[in-house]
Amino acid sequence: MNDLVKERTPQIIAAEINNYKESSGRIQLSCAVEIGRRLMEAKALLPHGEWGKWLQEYVSYSQLTAERYIKVAREYGQTRGDSPGEEKAKSSTLKILSYSQALTLLDVPEEERVEFIAELDIENMSVRQLQRAIKEREQARREKEETEQENKELQKALEGEKAENSELKKERDDLKAKAGELEKEKQNLEQDVEKRKAENSKLKEKPLFKSNQKLRADLTAAQIKNATHKVAFKFEALERAFKELTYELNLLLMIDKDVYGEYRKTLRKFLLKCLEEKVGN
Repeated sequence: MNDLVKERTPQIIAAEINNYKESSGRIQLSCAVEIGRRLMEAKALLPHGEWGKWLQEYVSYSQLTAERYIKVAREYGQTRGDSPGEEKAKSSTLKILSYSQALTLLDVPEEERVEFIAELDIENMSVRQLQRAIKEREQARREKEETEQENKELQKALEGEKAENSELKKERDDLKAKAGELEKEKQNLEQDVEKRKAENSKLKEKPLFKSNQKLRADLTAAQIKNATHKVAFKFEALERAFKELTYELNLLLMIDKDVYGEYRKTLRKFLLKCLEEKVGN
C-alpha cells in the first residue's frame, strides 16, 4: 500500500483531474469533489512555489479556480468524521447538484444547506435562479432578525413602561398615604386651634384679664397726653423762634439789603423744604 502511495505523482494526479474534466461537459458535483481532492493531494506533493506553475501547465487552472474546487471538496466531500446522517445527506447532494450550483450554495451555512436544498426543485434550477433563491432567503433571514430585534426592543420598552407604571403607582400610593397623614394633622391642628380659642375666651372672662385691658387703655391715654404736650411746647418754641428771626431780618434789611436778600432766599428754601417733607408716617 505504501508503495502505491509513493508512486502517485503530481503528473498522475493531473491526468486523473483532466479525465474528470473531459468526462462531462457539465461537471457534476461528484466529479468536482474528486477534482478538489486530487488538487489538495497534488498541492501537498509539490515543492513550495510550484503550485501555480503546475496548475497552469498540467490542468489549465488558475489558483482561484483550484481553490474553489478544493473548497467544494472540503464542504461536500465525505470524511471519516461524518456521522451516518451526514454521509447520507452528502451522498444525496452529490447526485443532484452541479459544480456551479454547489459553488453558489457555499453562501448558505453548512448546517442549513441540506434543508435549504430540500425546499427547492434544485435539479431544474439554473445558477441564476439559485442565486436569486439564496438572495431571497438571505433577505428573509435579515427581515426575520430585524423583526426579532424589533420585538425584543418593543418587549424591553414594554417592560420599561411596566416598571415605570409600577413606580408611578407606588409614588401615587405614597402620596395618598402622605395626604392622609396631612389631613389627619390638619384635623388635629384645627382641634388644637378651637381648643385654644375656647381657652382664650375663658381667659377674657377672668377679672385679671379685664384689669390688664384697663391698664393698657390708661397707659395709651397717658402716652397720647404726654406726646400732645411735647408737640405743643415745640410748636410754641418754633413760633417764638420764627418771630425772633423775622425781627432780626427786618433789622438787617435796614442795614444791608444784599445780605438781607441772601438770608431771605435761604429762609424761603428752608420753609419750602419743610413743607415738602412728610411729617410722621
